[in-house]
Amino acid sequence: MSKVTDLFARAQRSLAGGVSSSTRVNRALGHPLYFARADGCRLWDLDGREYIDLCCSHGATLVGHGDARIRAAVERALATGAACSYENELQTELAELVCAMVPACERVRFVGSGTEATMHAIRLARAYTGKPKLLKIEGNFHGYHDQVMFSIGTPADQLGPESSPTAWAASSGMAPGLAEQLVLVPYNRPDLLKAALERHAHELAAVICEPIYFNAGCIRPTPEFLAALRDEPRRHGVLLMFDEVLAAFRMAPGGAQQYLGVTPDLCTLGKAVGGGYPLSVFGGRREIMEKLMPTGDCQHSGTYNGHPTSVAAAIAALKIYGEPGFYEHIGAIGAELFAGMNELFARYDVPGRVEGLGARFGIYFGDVGALGNYRDAVRHDRSLMLRFIRGAIDNGVYFHDYGGGACHHGFCAAMTSTDVREALERLEPAVASLVVAAEAATV
Repeated sequence: MSKVTDLFARAQRSLAGGVSSSTRVNRALGHPLYFARADGCRLWDLDGREYIDLCCSHGATLVGHGDARIRAAVERALATGAACSYENELQTELAELVCAMVPACERVRFVGSGTEATMHAIRLARAYTGKPKLLKIEGNFHGYHDQVMFSIGTPADQLGPESSPTAWAASSGMAPGLAEQLVLVPYNRPDLLKAALERHAHELAAVICEPIYFNAGCIRPTPEFLAALRDEPRRHGVLLMFDEVLAAFRMAPGGAQQYLGVTPDLCTLGKAVGGGYPLSVFGGRREIMEKLMPTGDCQHSGTYNGHPTSVAAAIAALKIYGEPGFYEHIGAIGAELFAGMNELFARYDVPGRVEGLGARFGIYFGDVGALGNYRDAVRHDRSLMLRFIRGAIDNGVYFHDYGGGACHHGFCAAMTSTDVREALERLEPAVASLVVAAEAATV
């Protein structure tokens, strides 16, 4: 018997569904993997099996697991007693670092999760503008609060017309009428974005957008869509909010907004900002952020906001991101890994391809064609993807499948060229097995 499956059976007797977070069930396996240890770019499960990690805590572990510099910073915070729910010097130091690195951030606030960051930023946008609605990009993911739990993982047969996408509820339990507070537009459709702003600007507080659409794998904005995001909301008196919970620090120290050269009015930062510890950030222009209490009348608070251990980890992580050569290394590892995987797919004539930027990437199976938005990504061959992920795990490379559409994957800065070559060697039998399965299916 496996300790992993034994623990899952035990967990189901006390944890709902056997997990503490719904998406931790890896859909390619039908259960979560339980890891006993992590170091650098590698994981070990309860049965002692080693994996090269191409999930990396869904993007939170950008430096690498167990980094000594981050661990030392956390230990120093613990030695002081780590008193939470009070202000301390570390919070100011981190705020100064974020404001120096991220173009949009003239002022910031700390929260625990990406969901909290977008929830508070949306409320702030409504408070500042006095307008109720939000323009959301179809398929973009902004957390698990009710305001944005629409048009996420919409089934292909329920998308509706591009000019009026379906506000498909991604969960039960949603209160009636919430969808009416959203205006939906497909990603990379500048014409539809402009038309929606012309029609709804009088009631829109903000446009919220993933600047790099990593939650559908990796889809980049076209120059035309990026220009429309930059110019049209401002022209109509609507705030632009970049949700960089996933994109921040992937490809540049100032995140996607620095990489793309577009500075939003508000932004959210998560996952990698905490160096593997629970911390997220929302920030923006000074005059908007001062609408928050105590200088304004918009509430934001929380006992664990800016917890000393997470803040200490974040300071260490951001200093690492600012070191010379950090992003050159990320770029070199990404180029080698992405090219190597694409070469494997081509060699075995498997209809798959990798699209990546910085330290995150997506894998698309089947004949998806050009990738411009969610409607393109949802066409990928999910069954083939699940077989690939299962084969990769069987051969010691960990990918995570979240359920729904295309997934994002990633690597950490601890990965070396030697690790990439080993990962590709382990992945070759997983790719080859797809060919064997396809041939067997035709017999």
